[in-house]
Amino acid sequence: MIQKHFIEVIVFPFAQKLFIICLLTLYSIKLILLQSCVLILLSGNLICQTNEVEPSSRQNKPIIRFIRIYGEKSEVEPPIVVINDERTTTSVGLSSSKIVIEFDVFATVPPNLFAKFYHCSFDWQEDENIFINDVTSNRTSNVFWESAPLSSKYYNFRGRIVVPNEQIKFKYSGNWKVKLFDYAEPEVPLAESRFFVINSVLNTELRFYSDFYKPERNVTASAYNIEVIISETKPSKIVENLVHTVAIYRNHRWFEPYFVSQYSLPVSLGGSLKFSNSIYGFLNGGKVFRIDGIPAENGYRVLDLTNLSQFPSMNIPLRLPLSDYRRRGSYFEPHDDGSMITRFVPPSYDEYVYIEFTLDPEGWETSKDVFLVGSFNNWHPSREWQLFYDDNERLYKLRQWIRRARHNYLYATGKYDDSGNIVGISFEEFEGNTVTSGHSFLAFVYYRNPSFGGFDEIIGFARGNYFTSGR
Repeated sequence: MIQKHFIEVIVFPFAQKLFIICLLTLYSIKLILLQSCVLILLSGNLICQTNEVEPSSRQNKPIIRFIRIYGEKSEVEPPIVVINDERTTTSVGLSSSKIVIEFDVFATVPPNLFAKFYHCSFDWQEDENIFINDVTSNRTSNVFWESAPLSSKYYNFRGRIVVPNEQIKFKYSGNWKVKLFDYAEPEVPLAESRFFVINSVLNTELRFYSDFYKPERNVTASAYNIEVIISETKPSKIVENLVHTVAIYRNHRWFEPYFVSQYSLPVSLGGSLKFSNSIYGFLNGGKVFRIDGIPAENGYRVLDLTNLSQFPSMNIPLRLPLSDYRRRGSYFEPHDDGSMITRFVPPSYDEYVYIEFTLDPEGWETSKDVFLVGSFNNWHPSREWQLFYDDNERLYKLRQWIRRARHNYLYATGKYDDSGNIVGISFEEFEGNTVTSGHSFLAFVYYRNPSFGGFDEIIGFARGNYFTSGR
């Protein structure tokens, strides 16, 4: 009996415990196997999901909302890089010898962008000379990125490139373009802009004279005759006949050149059928490039979006408090010489505002299309900046995203040619014309350097306006 009781009390409970332990062990192994299967399935699902998302993410290309270039020390300064060599004799009178390339990007993350630089002829045609446009050296990816304010919906990141830098140096003066590319698609440019590289070899002076011209509309016939006088400070190796063209621009308006050239130019480039011009004299005594009858224009209109109470951040278009009207030669607020001024904008509000522009023609009929140009679009008329006429309100209207800043702008008229280009740009109809505008003019002197098969250098530069330069 004792032996039987011992078996019942000791052995059977031990067997039960052993049986339970085995069951628990098997259950644990089953759980582990089940969890492993689940993890494998989940991992496979994640891999499949990643493969499905990746192609669509590649389709989300970065969008360049706006690009501009200005002098490193000031937004008012023109986009000019100053270089020197053994021929350099004079200074150009600029506060900075470098430029800032600034661009706003709409993208989920800072894109992997790089910039390529292209040397151009005096009329902005890209040179095909591989020695000047070296695709391996004329590029940089040295971009400084900033995040947009949290409230910004139009752009996410702002990139800045200061050149020259460690990656890009400019050996040759002349007209230059910069184009932005994404490494994911390096053959398609996302945006481009213009700047100048100057090597000041010749003394250059601007002179202004009052004159009249024949306007198409009934506006004041005020005009400028401008002379650009160039001379040598010391004997140089410059071949006089190769100093062929002077280009004159209003500050920041790099798509509206006035050319005085030894070449025969079409009217679209300021040929003789549009403006009277002449060239006379010699370098050792002063060679003169003269153009007559440039409209004086009116002072710029001013849009100050730095006023947060008047222009709050909203998702609906903000209509300007008053419609713009045709001007008859008068203006009230001093402008900024065509510049965009952002230094008064707090970083937390450095965004874009959706603005509705309205222009009241006051019954004035025009057969041309109407465009808005200003510092917010680099003074470049385009289809995206064309106003439409609202028959109900009898107003010209346009809605656009405008960077919060102090802007200068004008209303232009023009027409599309057979190729879709906008030609015949004029500011007479809605802006009037007066000799008191005070716009700054910049003159660039072009020399056909015979090296490497020939390319256009800028070897002279001057700037001034009617009130400050010699007359």
